Amino acid sequence: MIEELEIHGVGGIRETSLSFGGSFIVITGESGAGKSSLVRALEFIAGRRAQLNHIHTLEEACEVRAVMTSEPIPGISEKCQPQDKMLIARRTFARSGKGRASLQEQTVPLTILAHAMETNVVIQSQFAQLGLLDPLKQLELVDSCGGEELKRALAELEIAFTSALATEKEIFALKKRRKESESRFDDAPSVLRQIKALELKADSEAEWEKELREMERGEAVQRSLRLIAEKMNNAEGGLLDQLEKIAKDLYGYASGDEKRWRGAIEKTLSGAQELSNLISEACRGAASAEDSEEAKERLEKKLGMLRKMKRTLNIQSAAALLAYAAEAEKELEWLKESHKELEELEKRALSLRRETSRLAIEVRALRKESAKALAAKVNEHLGGLGMEYAAFNIEIEPLDRVRSTGAENAIFTLALPDQKPLPVGKNASGGELSRILIALQLSVGDDKLPGTLVFDEVEAGLGGKTALFAGCKLRQLSRRCRTILITHQATIAAMADQHFVVKRDGENTEITEVAGEAREREIARMLSGDESSYEALEHAKALLENSGGEQ
Repeated sequence: MIEELEIHGVGGIRETSLSFGGSFIVITGESGAGKSSLVRALEFIAGRRAQLNHIHTLEEACEVRAVMTSEPIPGISEKCQPQDKMLIARRTFARSGKGRASLQEQTVPLTILAHAMETNVVIQSQFAQLGLLDPLKQLELVDSCGGEELKRALAELEIAFTSALATEKEIFALKKRRKESESRFDDAPSVLRQIKALELKADSEAEWEKELREMERGEAVQRSLRLIAEKMNNAEGGLLDQLEKIAKDLYGYASGDEKRWRGAIEKTLSGAQELSNLISEACRGAASAEDSEEAKERLEKKLGMLRKMKRTLNIQSAAALLAYAAEAEKELEWLKESHKELEELEKRALSLRRETSRLAIEVRALRKESAKALAAKVNEHLGGLGMEYAAFNIEIEPLDRVRSTGAENAIFTLALPDQKPLPVGKNASGGELSRILIALQLSVGDDKLPGTLVFDEVEAGLGGKTALFAGCKLRQLSRRCRTILITHQATIAAMADQHFVVKRDGENTEITEVAGEAREREIARMLSGDESSYEALEHAKALLENSGGEQ
């Protein structure tokens, strides 16, 4: 609960300090006095967005400090936790756009401040009536009255739904990867067989090209040797035959020195014959043309297969092809194993979907019970607010798909006399919406109420007996949480146990606590517009005496 509130430079308020001690507190004042500035200050310290036009025209910055009693707050650091159940929140905002938020004088992000304040201060304005038209807000109110069983079912549903969704995402990602892998390695089995058949190594292509060049060079040498052998050994005009004829002719010129000539001729013939024998031997030692061609064809085929694989896979080298093969082997093994994984995931997803559906059915049944109980409480309170003529109901509307929060929406309806039930936004006036809002706050559990609940003129549009009923209900609510009401209704203001008045003095808004005669004059002003009117003062005294409000 807010115990103290210090405001500097917010709206029309330059400086003020408020101490709250009552359970049912009212803030009153003439229109334009600056009551909205107090609301802005409360919204500011509660973590709502700051705006430059909320800073007092004569100030360069604004600041709000709140001292509250608070239980420990989940989700914030130990340094920021309440000490002896006391929590100090502070927030500043300058015209430069810079701001600072703190808890226990420790600087914190604005989101942390808002988180810490959401269970301590809730501000309900006429705009809060619009929340009644929001299906999500309506569903939250239904759930808040569902007890531990609905809370447990919702928690289990969220876990099951989240797990099912995560599993579906895993399945999608796995199928996507499998598809990509299958597309990339579609030809991998064939490639792997060819690589194995080729006995491929990283340097195979270069070795095979070198071997092919050597074969081609050897074939060229053999062709030359056979041509030379044919030229030498041709029976008709071959080199050896010509040499023999020349030798015979030379023998005729050897008179006088036959020994030397004969020796030289015989050496020439012997050398030529030896050379011919060497050439013939080389030709005989070489592989046959058929074998050579077959070996060459095998080698060219291997190179052709290698180059085709490289082109098909857009790979530049045998080494890269071997790397692809190694990856392909792993990927093919993964595809085999992931098929089993996919089957397991799909079984798990099916089980989680069934569990989600079961829990969604359970949640719906519990929500129907909660909606029925909440509607009964609201109708009971509406009767006390002068709306006994209306029938409030909560319809649980099924949705086509299950969400983490269930598979239904809650629709608040109101049935007026001689009319069929319609959504509250279509069938309720502003005053009726205000009373429904109050009845809902009265109907929710204590654990759903904040420490301090601020109502900003939610009773606007009410008057007479209806305003009196609303005041009684608000005072009843104040027994469960500190209730601060900004109001123009004198009947309600008289019921409070603490009363503050907002007045305008030039550029400044002043807020002071009133009691006794000062309070009687304020109630008189609210009644007649004249705080000195005898009749109004007497009426004010009667209201304060009969309402039980502190004077």
